[in-house]
Amino acid sequence: MTQNNGDLFSNIGHTSKILKIFAIRFFNKHKNTNVSFNEFDIIHTLKTNQNIHQRDLAKILLRGTANLSKDLNSLEQKKLIKRFIDIKNNRMVKKIQLTDLGNKLYNEIGVIFEKYAKDLENLYTEEEYKLFNSYLDRLKNKLTESVNMVFE
Repeated sequence: MTQNNGDLFSNIGHTSKILKIFAIRFFNKHKNTNVSFNEFDIIHTLKTNQNIHQRDLAKILLRGTANLSKDLNSLEQKKLIKRFIDIKNNRMVKKIQLTDLGNKLYNEIGVIFEKYAKDLENLYTEEEYKLFNSYLDRLKNKLTESVNMVFE
């Protein structure tokens, strides 16, 4: 492993890649289900952002809507989500929500992730953890303002 050269953006990018690899491996090791990591990521996002539509979900997950549709179709076939028509700004939109089976699956798998996340939080004091999160939020918000993200 290389030493940190002091470049904040490289360090964040590298840490993000390691975290993604770790999360996928951790998920695959501990899951007892037929959903992929990407599908579980959708389930997790729907658990905390109920009844959102596909475009908003794509923005949160930083994925294109066409790419996201494949996983949504799979989750719908597995009866873990349902999509329904709603009205937003006088337009019809397709919203997504977890089914009872989707909620049950989240509760079973989410407990494992939450336990490990709590262990990671213990690397920091409560004050350090709050500061760390606030710094990341501030950076994310500034970068989001600076980048024209389009999800089609």
